[in-house]
This record gives sequence, C-alpha cells and structure tokens, in this order.
Amino acid sequence: MSEEIDKKDKIDEKSAESAENKYLIFSADGRTFSINFTDVKVIIPSQKAEKIPDFPDYADGTVVYDGTVITVINLRKRFGYAVKDFSDRDCIIVCDGEKNIGLLCDSISGFREIDSSNIQPAPDINEQVNARFISGEFLLDGEPCYIIKPELVIKKDDESIIASASQQEK
Repeated sequence: MSEEIDKKDKIDEKSAESAENKYLIFSADGRTFSINFTDVKVIIPSQKAEKIPDFPDYADGTVVYDGTVITVINLRKRFGYAVKDFSDRDCIIVCDGEKNIGLLCDSISGFREIDSSNIQPAPDINEQVNARFISGEFLLDGEPCYIIKPELVIKKDDESIIASASQQEK
C-alpha cells in the first residue's frame, strides 16, 4: 500500500513540475505573450463586457462566467497598442488567482513546454521603467515571447478601483 502512495506522490510531483514548465501562448497586436499553465482557469470566447463607471480605460468592464464576475483587462489597451474591433479569434483567458480577472487577447496558439534554462529575466531598464507584470521571456520561433504575471497586469494605482467595483458586483 505504501508503495502505491509513493508512486502517486512521484507522479504528482512530476505533474506539478511539468505544469510549471507549460505556458499558454497568445498574441496581442502581433506580439507574443504567455502565462504559466497554472495561472489559467479557462479560456472563453470574447464577449461584450458590462462597462463599469470609473474603471481604468484598459479594463473593458466585467463579464459573468460560471456564476463569477470576471474583470476583463483588454491587453491591447493595457499595453498601449491600437484597439481593434472584436473578431471570432479573440478570447478571454480567465485566470486562476485571488483576483477574478480575464485577459482579452487576439488569439491563442496553444500550450508549449519551455525548459526553465531557456527563460531569461524580464527586461528591466531601471526602477522607474520596468513592466512589473513581465516575469521573464524566452524565444519562440526566433521571436521574443514575454511571460505575464496575470494579477500584476492591473496597474498598482488601479488595484483598489477594480477590487471595489468587483466587490459591488457580487
């Protein structure tokens, strides 16, 4: 019996290690980004978000998924890219974390396993100029792919606005 438990523990450890090296690849304005597999709850088709007064301009509003209010962060707006009309390829990546957020992106490419030795530190110019939501980068088909920390995509100054609006929706 203890042998079965040991095998199960080893399998669970290997699964957890494998999940740490898996990334969901997606795009915004032709640029490639990723988030760790463990940060993904579900991917849903894009839908019109309910606008919330006084929300930051990059937060389109909220949608309801599975009985939960999700704050939709439009990555094109957040990253300062040109805004476009919705297409049938747009998706909302509902993130698994304390904050109920969804990242609106242009398209999803799928999951890729990336060896940790291929991940480089995030670009960091100085204390004033850095993207705190980028945790690292790797090359994907010869192009940079930035790893995003979903909960840090919300600007520090906007965290309380989004949190209070989400609480009122509940």
